[in-house]
Amino acid sequence: MSAAPDLLKIRAAVLERAEAFRAAEKPQEAPAEGAPRRSFRLLGLTEMLGEPRPTAWLLRDYLEAEALACLFGASGSMKSFVALDMGLSIASGLPWQGVDVPQAGPVVYVAGEGFRGLSRRIKAWLLAHHLTGEGLPFHVASEAVQFLDPASVEAATSAITDLAERPRLIVIDTLARCFGADENSTQDMSAFVAALDRLRARFGCAVLVVHHSGLAERDRARGASALRAALDWEYRLDVRDDTRVLTCTKAKDHDVPADMALEADTVPTGWTDPETGDPIGSLVLRQVDVPGKKGRALTGAKRIALEALRAACEAEGRAHIEKWRAEAYRRGVSASEDQENKRRTFKRAVADLLDLGLVGTLDDHFWTTGQPDKTGQCPDMSGGHQTGRTGQGSLDPVRCPVSVQGQGRAE
Repeated sequence: MSAAPDLLKIRAAVLERAEAFRAAEKPQEAPAEGAPRRSFRLLGLTEMLGEPRPTAWLLRDYLEAEALACLFGASGSMKSFVALDMGLSIASGLPWQGVDVPQAGPVVYVAGEGFRGLSRRIKAWLLAHHLTGEGLPFHVASEAVQFLDPASVEAATSAITDLAERPRLIVIDTLARCFGADENSTQDMSAFVAALDRLRARFGCAVLVVHHSGLAERDRARGASALRAALDWEYRLDVRDDTRVLTCTKAKDHDVPADMALEADTVPTGWTDPETGDPIGSLVLRQVDVPGKKGRALTGAKRIALEALRAACEAEGRAHIEKWRAEAYRRGVSASEDQENKRRTFKRAVADLLDLGLVGTLDDHFWTTGQPDKTGQCPDMSGGHQTGRTGQGSLDPVRCPVSVQGQGRAE
């Protein structure tokens, strides 16, 4: 006996109950003039499962609107310079180290550390970016905010409310100066996170916390893990000689962005020391190549993409981009089923492999450097074949390196 009639009856009953619920719902009344906006509401599945909304990026691929983020590093790693660089880019709308700023807007900077030197840092950044600062919606708090003290939080909230426009980003620099409790206490850290969440909900903004790395474990932020558990984004800043390398250690709902290497240039502010008459300068960051990038073990999408290219090159020693992409998709280069996410992940993996020198390309055809073709030679795309050489383009042949082994380590 067919089950179809029963299914139709069940569906009709569900629709009837839904109609009854809708009829019983009270219409929402418009809030009274001047009443505070209610942030808590219930969403039906029709609204939840509608057309997907594009990501509201503040810094494309690195920080989204209304997110909770943390940037941590050792003392002297220049993490405050990075946070300031991000904040001033969002306030001005200028690209941040080449990264697009789709949603520019006001920024509030709570400087619990380095307040006295902040003005010269800002002045140098403005001059380096050919700005005067006039009308720039970048606001610096006059003192640290103690987020576990209701009175201190209320004073900060009131000051932010008085701004002409709600902030896009609030920077807390540093957690230690705005905490006032035991960083290792899960209870205290959870209360701190809750205070930041209330601030984000109140103003619909992102919050970036600048924090110190652990004393024994430099690869993690100091204190209770309750902070990291609550984060949407986490970044670690490492020191490698004169270079600072920014690495994403958590991206809750997005692909991990590429590492970014930064170095500092001294920029004169045009000011002079009132006592000595010496010129006053400060440091401004610029992007450089990531040091030691070649020879690092490949993981994630880069490893899968490289393995896919090797497979796609089996027949001819090289493969068209479409053939490579299809093989990478088949091997799961992205865990997402969304085609746009797959496309972005693959595109980023290709760019990274090119930067690492592990892949060569010409006219939309790609090959793995150091992987011999069927004649036992490395393909030289500048024309013909030359043993032990491969081309990055028609005018730039390079020596064929040793093949990547195992997990992608280039020797």
